[in-house]
Amino acid sequence: MYFDNIEKFQVDKYIKNSENIYAHKTEDNSELETLKEHLDLSEEYLYKLVKAKNLDNVLLNFQNLLFNEECEEGIELFKEMMLNVIYMHDIGKINCCFQYKKMGNDFFKNYEGLDFNYSNHSMLSSLIYINYYFRRIKALEETTSNIKDKLRFFMMINSYVISKHHGSLDSFSEYQEKLLNDDGEGTRLYTDQLSIFNSSYDDDLIFEKKPKIMKKLFQLVNSYLDKEINERSKKIYLYIYERFLTSLLLGCDYYSTSQFMNNLEINDFGQLSDINEFYDVLKKTDIYKGIRQYEKESYLKKHSFVGVKDINILRNEMFLDAEKTLEKNILSNIYYLEAPTGSGKSNVALNLSFKLIEKDNLLNKIFNVYPFNTLVEQNIANLEKVFGFDKKLFNEIAVINSLVPIKEVIKNQSKAEKNEEINYNASLLNNQFLNYPIVLTTHVSIFNYLFGTSKEDLFPLIQLANSVIILDEIQSYKNNIWKEIIMFLNCYAEILNIKIIIMSATLPDLNKLIDSCNTNTTNLIIDRDKYFKNSIFKDRVLIDFSLLEKGSTAYEALKNHVVNTAKNTENNVLIEFINKKRALEFFNDLIDDLDGEKTILLITGDDNSIERNEIINRVKKEKNIVLVATQVIEAGVDIDMDIGYKDISMLDSDEQFLGRINRSCKKPKCTVYFFDLDSASSIYKGDYRKEKSLTLKSSSIRDVLIKKNFQEYYNMVLKRINDESSKFNENNIEAFINDKIGKLNFLEVQKKMKLIDDDKNEVTVFLCRDIELENGEILNGKDVWNHYKNLLKNSELDYAEKKVKLSKVTSNLNYFVYKVTSRDFTHNDRLGEMYCIDEGEKYFTNGKFDRENFNIGASDFI
Repeated sequence: MYFDNIEKFQVDKYIKNSENIYAHKTEDNSELETLKEHLDLSEEYLYKLVKAKNLDNVLLNFQNLLFNEECEEGIELFKEMMLNVIYMHDIGKINCCFQYKKMGNDFFKNYEGLDFNYSNHSMLSSLIYINYYFRRIKALEETTSNIKDKLRFFMMINSYVISKHHGSLDSFSEYQEKLLNDDGEGTRLYTDQLSIFNSSYDDDLIFEKKPKIMKKLFQLVNSYLDKEINERSKKIYLYIYERFLTSLLLGCDYYSTSQFMNNLEINDFGQLSDINEFYDVLKKTDIYKGIRQYEKESYLKKHSFVGVKDINILRNEMFLDAEKTLEKNILSNIYYLEAPTGSGKSNVALNLSFKLIEKDNLLNKIFNVYPFNTLVEQNIANLEKVFGFDKKLFNEIAVINSLVPIKEVIKNQSKAEKNEEINYNASLLNNQFLNYPIVLTTHVSIFNYLFGTSKEDLFPLIQLANSVIILDEIQSYKNNIWKEIIMFLNCYAEILNIKIIIMSATLPDLNKLIDSCNTNTTNLIIDRDKYFKNSIFKDRVLIDFSLLEKGSTAYEALKNHVVNTAKNTENNVLIEFINKKRALEFFNDLIDDLDGEKTILLITGDDNSIERNEIINRVKKEKNIVLVATQVIEAGVDIDMDIGYKDISMLDSDEQFLGRINRSCKKPKCTVYFFDLDSASSIYKGDYRKEKSLTLKSSSIRDVLIKKNFQEYYNMVLKRINDESSKFNENNIEAFINDKIGKLNFLEVQKKMKLIDDDKNEVTVFLCRDIELENGEILNGKDVWNHYKNLLKNSELDYAEKKVKLSKVTSNLNYFVYKVTSRDFTHNDRLGEMYCIDEGEKYFTNGKFDRENFNIGASDFI
């Protein structure tokens, strides 16, 4: 293992009376854990995590890409300093104030340092770490001054990690101020407040007599950040190093603390120990067996697929083409899977993820990542069809989002015990650290893991190492950070040994945004035209642009066209609008115009999962339905409509919409009519794709859509991104790398890489009403509110139990929660920034939340 035979800090040598210094006590004060016991247990969990997650290769990557020295003495100390970030993280608990005031340790009741009333320990741990390694580095005999300086650099950035293990990452410059400013937290510790710890620490503090040394150390760090860490990739690797080391420290600390406090030893970190448990089940499915039969009988025997009528032939071809390309490029880090709607991308990606783990025994986890929670729901349902019959196996697949309760762990019980008892601490730890072999989550969550600064964001990062990540529809987010996204993904994949599959029907060549010489990527579909230009996919929907020319009469022209179409067909019709207000207006108009003749339905982002699933199931089973929708219907939603109407937005979205029409590719005469009603500018702020010349207002872009030449379109988009990012402004990529990433400004990086900008003007309201669940049970909103309120106020529940139970209630809470812009309303109750309104039903029209009605009705009370 990477840390074999590496020396750890000797507690008994440097800490006086270590047997009388405590790290934790149980809530009932019945047991005390000594500091050394906690540090030893943290070290044990380090070894457990390194072994379980195969982290030796990752740690070696950091060494080779960042330290990059052949000096054995220097390498040994580099490793030792990393190990002791974990081992020394709580050494500051020798603080007499911490011992007496937080541990109730009477051994320290007469210590002089108690007068300072400073009971923190993280900054003190950092200071002791610096003090210890300053001497260790200085004492190296066979090491050059350059290597010593490099070690001092890592000593300082490692100490920053220690200082933040009970808080959020901010920036290295803020840490510097705390240790250099006269009134800084760290400065006070090595000047005025020495008595807090020097009676327990059995070594001289160099900064007491030579305070200028600290200033010189930070000068060295800043010089290294400016000059030595001078390559773009190195700056990102260093950023990842700090985040990864923090995640590793948090994991070791939390697992060891939980073992003492809750008698909970963790040995399973959710790694995929045997991929064949899952792969063998997949291989037994009819679809997989059919593909392998086709491979034996027909694959590579056809030279042309023109005129093919059976869509499954092309699906089989794509599955096998992608698999063969992957096997030939198994050492790539990022794979692009560009495939038409209806071609079976999800099946292809699932097989590829299993194939990657089969070929690389270091890989041990799979993340399926989607743009929206609706797609998470849909894909867990698809996985349940494959693996659901094996309860134990399916239980190893977890959905991590705000809508799904924390997966509960049942305590081991004898067969005689019938009542299942939940292990709340294990349940919460598994959820926080993603201790599941297969995880389904959203882009927002994965970006939090990659760029977030809170402990909750950082907990899961170690789980991303040696994993396979499937990113679905990554282009759906603002393209003013596409360049940064692919740059970061490339570096994360390289240094943490992550295999990333990026898939979409409309996939830009993101390599054009960065130096392709520094990327290790593979396009899985080599002959793109084989699929996109095949009439089964290309011509499965006729496109009509006639409604785009209606100008001021667009709404009436659209309504008349839809009503006329609906009255003359039994086919299902889908109409998509850009905003909820317009969709609701059209929905209500259709009810008036088609009353009794058609089933009129509406689906928007306001619908809860029950309503959404009910609508989708009806559309799948019934005819004569007219479905009005917003853009929630676009990406990946599994419906197959016959006729479509769409308000134009971005070409990507327009193509995604086409994927909801004749999805099976088996229906004749399916048509989509595009219209131009509402502007997309307010939704796609800062996105180059909303420019008129890049939308269906342009005849050249219409031609791109018809011929499926999306690379031609993306070349124009990528050129704009490159041109804009080359300008010297706040979006300049080099400025971002040098001034934010390169200076370890974690808050600024998080801000830049945030996928969705918060709308500060929105207010959360809880509208009480009765909702019928899919099992027929009635869920009363007021009961849900009161349950949630009582749980929040319950101070007697254990923290873990409370979090798990809250996750259950929160999943029900989402059925009643809406975001509104109006603040002119009366409420019956309030919890934080969420307002409860008892008579919520009156704000619904035809069963749908009516925002206009809410704004008018709310104002009536003022």
